[in-house]
Amino acid sequence: MNRLNKLLSFFYPITVETTNSELNPLLVVVFQDGKYMLNSANANYSYGGLYDLFKLIFKQIPIDWKNTSDILILGFGAGCTVPLIKQYNPESRIVGVEADSKVIELGRKYFNIDSLEKTTITCDTALNYVTNTNQKFDLVIIDVYVDINVPNEVESRTFLQRLKLVLNQNGLVIFNKLTPTKIYKKQIPDINDLYYEVFGNVELHKIMETGSIFVSKNK
Repeated sequence: MNRLNKLLSFFYPITVETTNSELNPLLVVVFQDGKYMLNSANANYSYGGLYDLFKLIFKQIPIDWKNTSDILILGFGAGCTVPLIKQYNPESRIVGVEADSKVIELGRKYFNIDSLEKTTITCDTALNYVTNTNQKFDLVIIDVYVDINVPNEVESRTFLQRLKLVLNQNGLVIFNKLTPTKIYKKQIPDINDLYYEVFGNVELHKIMETGSIFVSKNK
């Protein structure tokens, strides 16, 4: 990106690439505010509002970073949570799971995800990964979306039961749930009950007006 476009990007977003995939009918890479961002039709997938959200999440939710060595990111996108995590624990080992191979391709092309230290990226669905992995994690971040919708399987009892099995004792799960309309907001009590049923505890945080954050510990 040349110097002029970098300057212009602070006034309006510059579209760099528009594409699609079997999972996402629209994927757009834009250059805005001096950096690349990945968007779907109605949501930011990486390095826009999502980056700002997780920056606040990590500041406001108490996480024992010294004992958080193995981290699983379900819904990796272009990996914008990784630099934030590394600020708290540079030695952490991260597994990023992304179901859309096109998103991974864009991540490699524009966001240098292969250069992220101690980070392994795999193309798989969240449910399939937690069902088949033998690895255990201290922190699991769930940010799985197709545009603004969370796949039904990610909000199922089966998924959470499998997720609990891959968490170490005292491991945390953080689920970012967008609630852009009243229909989505009405889902919050049922999701809250489901997390409590599986983990025996749940905290509900309202960090941005656009959504809710569920936090449970594997006690």
